[in-house]
Amino acid sequence: MAIVLEDEKKGVSLVTVLSIIVVVGIVFFGAYYLFFTKPELIEVVVPQSLQNVQGISHLTFDPKTAFDSDSGEKSAQVFRTLRKFGEALPLPTPGRTNPFKAF
Repeated sequence: MAIVLEDEKKGVSLVTVLSIIVVVGIVFFGAYYLFFTKPELIEVVVPQSLQNVQGISHLTFDPKTAFDSDSGEKSAQVFRTLRKFGEALPLPTPGRTNPFKAF
């Protein structure tokens, strides 16, 4: 007499199938919401003092008046009163004179 031993075949439960469907649905909904929905725009009300910025874009600047001592500008006189309090630092030579020499 032969003894046949077989494992019982377990079927897929309904709870497992429903939970997999719910997880996949949440992942797809999250990806759609993250990548494909149009974000809400934040409305910012600009103060009245900042709305007149166009006037700044039309200003002209002539650097010659700032540095030219003959023009009589006060800023040119300020540049003439500046003094140098330090001296330039000497730059060290990079690396060693003989890179193959032992330390």
